[in-house]
Amino acid sequence: MKTVLQRQVPRGLAAGAIIVAVAMAVFFARWRSNAARAATDRVHQMHDEWIVLADRVHGLKSEGRLAEALQTAQRSLVVAERAYGPTHPTVAESLNELAQLKTELAMFDGVDEMFARAIAIQSGVTGPQSPEVAASVNNLAIACEKRGRYAEAEALYRRALTMYEESVGEQHDLTARGYNNLACLEDARYAPAAAEPLHRRALGIRRKVHGPAHLDTAESLGNLASTCRALGRLVESERLCREALAIRERTAGPTHPLTAASLAGLARTLVDQGRPEEAIAPALGAVAIRQKVSGGRHAATAFAMETLAAVRAAGGDIDAARELLDAALAIRTRANGPVHPKTADCLELIALLPPPSGELADGSASHRTEAARLLERVVEIRTTTLGADHPETVAAMRRLADARPETEEAARADEARRQPDGPAGKD
Repeated sequence: MKTVLQRQVPRGLAAGAIIVAVAMAVFFARWRSNAARAATDRVHQMHDEWIVLADRVHGLKSEGRLAEALQTAQRSLVVAERAYGPTHPTVAESLNELAQLKTELAMFDGVDEMFARAIAIQSGVTGPQSPEVAASVNNLAIACEKRGRYAEAEALYRRALTMYEESVGEQHDLTARGYNNLACLEDARYAPAAAEPLHRRALGIRRKVHGPAHLDTAESLGNLASTCRALGRLVESERLCREALAIRERTAGPTHPLTAASLAGLARTLVDQGRPEEAIAPALGAVAIRQKVSGGRHAATAFAMETLAAVRAAGGDIDAARELLDAALAIRTRANGPVHPKTADCLELIALLPPPSGELADGSASHRTEAARLLERVVEIRTTTLGADHPETVAAMRRLADARPETEEAARADEARRQPDGPAGKD
């Protein structure tokens, strides 16, 4: 029978090994605890950093400093993804904020994907019909509208409005926002009669929820004023403009972009009433604020310039009006794109300017030729974006038809002037 030889370990050595093992276990336990604590601390630090960045974004937006807000929002998204991972609600919030800023600055690359990702994250967390998802759907609609994709925008706006009504109720600020945005889309499609009841619904909710002196109430007042102006109700439009302007000057301040919007709206209404001298001050104020705050990339700057151009043209300064409209067209082309109804509007304003006073006959013929060329472009854009049967497209076609005979006649007259008086004689 075989036996197993056992080696006896000295008791002192065994006790030492146990002590070392226990010490190592304690060390690694503490190390793991410290590492976990450090990781938790890093997450907390990144969370704190994200809060600071998010607050900073909102502050810069409220001041109209959108370019700085964009840079801060980009950093905020990076911090959120590192702190929480790619599918956390905080990441969705950061995506939403960044995509909104890019939309405001007409930097549309990747915007649709950002909103889609935010919607997917929020749907998984709060459900597909939540107010959070509705907000992202609404923001995607705004991005579509700004690019002239009106059919997509309408479907998204209506989807968001239904979600708001079902999730928070009909008498809620979010629902009012849904009505406001759908109304603004109707304005953009030159359908003020359809926009008016929607604006009044939004205004009624906002007055009930916020009171008569809130900035959201002022927004609805200003939007309704624009609609009334389009409907030819200029006295009502002026009253609404002044009411919105008073709220914004008092609440946001005299140099805020919202105040600039009300100044431009008031100036437009005064010009339409045949009071260009009274429109000069608000028009200049709107341009000054927009250029300082928004710079030369924002569509709102173009609107202010177009307004001031209308004031200058009404006062007989055609050269100044043309210079302003040329600058506005450059902004429109960059901010809205070359094939957008707002770009077409600016082209039409240039085409309809009279020739500068004292221009020679040859110059007048050239002016009419250029006007016809611009109107051709207007017709092309409106046919593409609004349809050939849209009233604005039809109106542009009529203006083009009126311009072409004059242009051809002027060209023939110009050609006749270039011919010699009679056949050349022989030497």
